[in-house]
Amino acid sequence: MKGLLGLALGVAALAQTVQSVEAPQPAPQTAAAAAVPAPAAPVSPGQASFDRLKTLFGQWEAPLGNGKTIVDTFQPFAFGSAILAEEWVGGEQVTSTVFYVVGSELRADHYCDYGNQPRYFAQPSDDPNTIDLAMRDVTNLETNPRHFHATTWHLTDATHMTQDWQVEGGPKGSGSVHLEFVRRETAQS
Repeated sequence: MKGLLGLALGVAALAQTVQSVEAPQPAPQTAAAAAVPAPAAPVSPGQASFDRLKTLFGQWEAPLGNGKTIVDTFQPFAFGSAILAEEWVGGEQVTSTVFYVVGSELRADHYCDYGNQPRYFAQPSDDPNTIDLAMRDVTNLETNPRHFHATTWHLTDATHMTQDWQVEGGPKGSGSVHLEFVRRETAQS
């Protein structure tokens, strides 16, 4: 019996030793300390521009000056990682542009009615309501040289936007297209 009593006392002493060696427990947080959120990671300029483009979801219209209207639609896809912008004239789709972020850079791939595919990147802007897209590269330029070389969008307010497109190449030379859009419909959530 002495052996069992000694063993029991030894186990109790070992348990006390293990408890004293364990790491100290942190003090409970106060309600104020628990309510302070962790600092948010900084948003890159490309992500900020992409987030600004998300405010365009829905349908926009601009007069073309020849009695026709161009209709731009914006919608998310790929679980919100990209934005599809389509242009329609007279019920016919004429272009599509896909916006997405690579690293910290906003990019846009434009499938054009000129038969080529310009790819753009957003240049830094001090104005969060301006998206300035410069040429990164273009495919099919050798067979379809007329192309939209760059574009600048001014997101004026929740219902107004302008787009200025710089046109280069082809027999007509350089030029520009200015479009003044008004929101007609907001996308359904």
